[in-house]
Parts: sequence; C-alpha cells; structure tokens
Amino acid sequence: ASFAPDQIFTLNAAFSVLNDYSNKATFNDITYVMPKVPSLYTALTTGNLSSTAEVYGKYAHAMIIINNDDPGNHPFHLHGHVFQIVGRSEGKYNPASGPYPGYFNNANPSRRDTVLIPSEQNVAIRFHANNPGVWLFHCHIEWHLQAGLATTIIEAPEIMPSILKIDQTHIDHCKALGIPYSGNAAGKEGLDLEGANVGPDPLTGTFTGKGIVALVFTIIAALLGLGTVIWYAREDDAYITAQLKAKSNTEEETQ
Repeated sequence: ASFAPDQIFTLNAAFSVLNDYSNKATFNDITYVMPKVPSLYTALTTGNLSSTAEVYGKYAHAMIIINNDDPGNHPFHLHGHVFQIVGRSEGKYNPASGPYPGYFNNANPSRRDTVLIPSEQNVAIRFHANNPGVWLFHCHIEWHLQAGLATTIIEAPEIMPSILKIDQTHIDHCKALGIPYSGNAAGKEGLDLEGANVGPDPLTGTFTGKGIVALVFTIIAALLGLGTVIWYAREDDAYITAQLKAKSNTEEETQ
C-alpha cells in the first residue's frame, strides 16, 4: 500500500426519498436495480463491449473511497477480495488532503472483507484487482441491501471469457425462469438498453404533477376540516346559549 493506486472511485452512501416517493438507499444518488441479464453473463457474452460500462446499465490496483452521508452506521462488504483499509477520517473525503484520507500504517495495513463506517465519516479501501469476475459491494444490513445500497464491480471483463464459462445448467435455469442469459443489461446487442430495468431517480426539487395534485387535495382537506370544526363550534355555541337561557328562565319562574 506504499504506492499510488491505478484507479480511485468515490461512493457516497445515503438514504433518501426518490421520485417514486420511496425511501431508498443509494450510492452516488443511484439505487441498485438488478439488470435483466446477470452482469457476469453480460461480461461473458458482449465481446469487445464487455469493457464498456454502458453495457451493464446504470462501472491493476483500485482504491474506493466510501463517504457515509447517512445518519446511521453501515458495515460495507466486498465480495471476491480481502481489501486493505488504508484511510479513515471524519467528514467527507477531501482530495486536497492527499490520495489517502487519514492515511496510516502503509507498511502493514489492516485487511478485511467488511468495514464498519460510522455516520458522517469516510474510509478508503484498496485491493489488488487480480480476480476477474463480477463482485458485489454492499451494506451488510439486509434491509439496506434490499433498499438498494449496493453496487457491482466488474473486474477484468476482457479476461473473463478465457477463464470462465456459463454452465449449461445455469442456462437451463434461466430459460425455465424466463431470464435472459446473454447480451447487455437489457438482453440486447450493443449499447441498445431500451427496456432495461431502471430504478427511481432523485427528486428534482421542483413540484411534479403528482405533487401539485397532492398539495391541492391536502389544502382542500385542510379547509374542509377547518370549516367542519368552525361549523360544529358554532352549533355548540348556539346550544350552550339556548341551555343557559332556558336555565335562566326556569330560575326566574321559581322565584
């Protein structure tokens, strides 16, 4: 870990309400959605395009910076590697502070396959990218994974076809389940991704049609509720006034 990494990737982890009004987990504002074609099969069947990030849908030595922007702590786990923990610091990673945030123990860094990142902190991990495959990087809290706090690392896709082969039993299972087993993330050739599985996007910060309709009906409901309260309050006032008057008349008669 005493030399610079060949590639650095920054992942900002957070939970937020997306434009389908669901609470999802995201890396860099993208929630994980399973592609129609498993990414490993895409890497093995798209030829020269296997090194093109686009074929996998909505990407030597690599270093990953994880900024935990969420109020909660998250244990992040990487498949296929035992990584080195080469940095940890408060707040977001600041590139101006150097290539390794909070760099420490470069001679013999801690090695793990899972690292806990407290809220509003960042961690730098690095690994030797010498294990061709499609590896999942995700939060190890199950419902956070289900909410989309995951990403795939496509490693050495140009080498995969020479060392890996899709077993016929896998193909048979895919056929039986109606799952495409070749092509890009949409099950098509080249970069045509029409029909690919897509997830919700971040809210735009402006009112949508649904938002405007919801606001209008909320205002109407509030006004109706307020009117109902005023109406019944007036009825109560009239009833109380009548009761007091009747009581006063009764007292006068008894005198």
